[in-house]
Amino acid sequence: NHLKLHIPKSGGTSICSLAKQKSDTTNTNFTVATTNGCWESNHFLPLWSNPRFVPGGDRSEWLFDGTSSNNEAAAFQEDGTSTSSSYAWCNKMDQKLPMFVMNENYLDHPLCTQRRIYSIVLRDPVDRVMSHERHLLEFERKHTMERVELVRNNYIVWALSSGTTPHGERLSVHPQRKQLEIAMETLLQFDYILDVVTTSSTSCYDDVLYLMGLGSGDGERRPHEMKGWGKHQKLALSRKEYEELNLLDVELYEYAQHVMRVDCEFFSLVRDRMNE
Repeated sequence: NHLKLHIPKSGGTSICSLAKQKSDTTNTNFTVATTNGCWESNHFLPLWSNPRFVPGGDRSEWLFDGTSSNNEAAAFQEDGTSTSSSYAWCNKMDQKLPMFVMNENYLDHPLCTQRRIYSIVLRDPVDRVMSHERHLLEFERKHTMERVELVRNNYIVWALSSGTTPHGERLSVHPQRKQLEIAMETLLQFDYILDVVTTSSTSCYDDVLYLMGLGSGDGERRPHEMKGWGKHQKLALSRKEYEELNLLDVELYEYAQHVMRVDCEFFSLVRDRMNE
């Protein structure tokens, strides 16, 4: 199974399109979540798509069918880090999800690294948050100030780290240095990290898509059907103000770029070896 943590306005629609294309054109059992954004329909939806959706406390009930007598569910809720409860969680998650799914919400911890492929596409955090807010304005999303603050304040760090927070408290997490450290450690557990801007002009982007099973290796770029939407929308803050609000995301992005450079060097060696 492949779970992509989708950071809004970072090329997720394009990856979803590639996954659906593979599902439609190959004679395999490769299944993809059926929603427009490749989300699991009830629990990985974006925070801003449904005002009633609040993360925390719902996924364990969903995975374990809400049975209070289920010892596995109780064990996970009490201690999500033990080997037995983690195995039960990962096993239930894989039973419920298609082979490819995108999660535009918080990432569940601990990661199921022995059973699942994890990927993420990143983008310059300041460009991302400005594009994200324009998107919300363009579609007149009905969102609370709490969620606007979430979008504006180090959202990438929040998405990677807030799953370590107790149920029901994740929306109130305001990322600090501790969450940044968790996010960095989490990125190191991911199988694939892509940069929508800096790697899209290099062979590394194609190499990663190919290894993910979502690319043909022909270098062809699939256009983003919503690219450019909302550009005319006037933002409430200046670019400098958005940057000040996202210093942790900026630091995480710089760290991720270093990791990606190392990965790309490795993928290049693999490609050269395969071409020998």
